[in-house]
Amino acid sequence: MKNIGLVGLGFIGNKHLEAYKHMENAEVKAIYTRNGRKDDAEALTYHFVKEYDELLANKEIDIVDICLPSYLHEDYILKAAKAGKHIICEKPLTLTVESAHRILQEVNRNQVKLFVGHVLRFWPEYEIIKSYSESDLLRTIEVIHAKRIGQSPAWSNWFQFPEKSGGALFDLHIHDIDFISYLLGKVESVYAVGTKNSYGAWDHVMTTLTFQNQSKAFVEASQKMPKGYPFTMSFRAQTSQSVLNFHLVAGENIENINNSEHQFWYYVHQKKIPIPSDSSDPFQKELSYFVNCLENGEENQVIPNEDVLYTLQILEAIERSLETKSEIKLLNE
Repeated sequence: MKNIGLVGLGFIGNKHLEAYKHMENAEVKAIYTRNGRKDDAEALTYHFVKEYDELLANKEIDIVDICLPSYLHEDYILKAAKAGKHIICEKPLTLTVESAHRILQEVNRNQVKLFVGHVLRFWPEYEIIKSYSESDLLRTIEVIHAKRIGQSPAWSNWFQFPEKSGGALFDLHIHDIDFISYLLGKVESVYAVGTKNSYGAWDHVMTTLTFQNQSKAFVEASQKMPKGYPFTMSFRAQTSQSVLNFHLVAGENIENINNSEHQFWYYVHQKKIPIPSDSSDPFQKELSYFVNCLENGEENQVIPNEDVLYTLQILEAIERSLETKSEIKLLNE
């Protein structure tokens, strides 16, 4: 059994809290949130602390789970590492590669474990895509099209500011960029175009990635869809003989996602084959995996930290491409 100190109780913090309720080997022992407790029932169930240092000083807590705005991640991770706590951090780990190196150095120095929540690697449909890519069904992917578009998050305004969120690039685009490199390996070059919001954050991005195996990916992310436009994500992978196509249309965000418009098909030999997928909660699967790694002394094979760092390197290259309006090579990075 691992005891959790949950840091932040916004949208993702609540997703994590709900996931822990269904896990037998993890229990939330304390919650730190600047906004105070949510309701009286939660106040009776959980111990709320007013200061982060109070949570870190609690010797019962094994893991600090950080669900704060992205720009706060580094500071909170460094403090947790120095306190000897293992760490779960919601993606993105941080907003620059330089910051990521500082984090990893401190984590290694204090001999604690760091797990970063790239949840798409645990999403049921994307797990199937990964398994198909490792079989003859989809082994030689030539082209990928991926999309993740919606409105700017309504629950907080910090997403609007580039220095706090990284815009759609680090909030949405990161999901597909990370997952596609998980499938296809190292990136040779990127070329991106996009638009900025009034605060200077990239709010709509279109990226072309060429991989070292010469496959290509065309990826779109947007936070500038008009009010009422549903959160939409899709993923199409093509070989010379087959296509795997996933398409989902949800609500304003990923709430009630199991009731969303959902299509998942495999096309081969002039046949259209439906792909069944389960409705398991990806956040619960992700957090269970992280806790199991700690309990069993196992290495994190699904989201190793070198992958987390590499995804940030790709994002920085995409950002340079956006700013310079040129193709960026990654071969030597």
